[in-house]
Amino acid sequence: MLNILKKIRFLLLLIPLGIVISYVDRQVTKAGFLSTNEISDHYIFIGGLILIVISLLGAVLYYDKKSND
Repeated sequence: MLNILKKIRFLLLLIPLGIVISYVDRQVTKAGFLSTNEISDHYIFIGGLILIVISLLGAVLYYDKKSND
């Protein structure tokens, strides 16, 4: 059981990523977050995406380092 979990743990990281992408997509397209063309809204959007990528990269590197030990 533990070996199977070790093999699919990276897939388990994709589930929260899919949820976040779905939420961001709904906010941008349906709620019209970027429809105002305000520069500050675009900066908030890009900053949020950068934070998400950094946190996911940190999680992947953490799990990779942990698996190599």
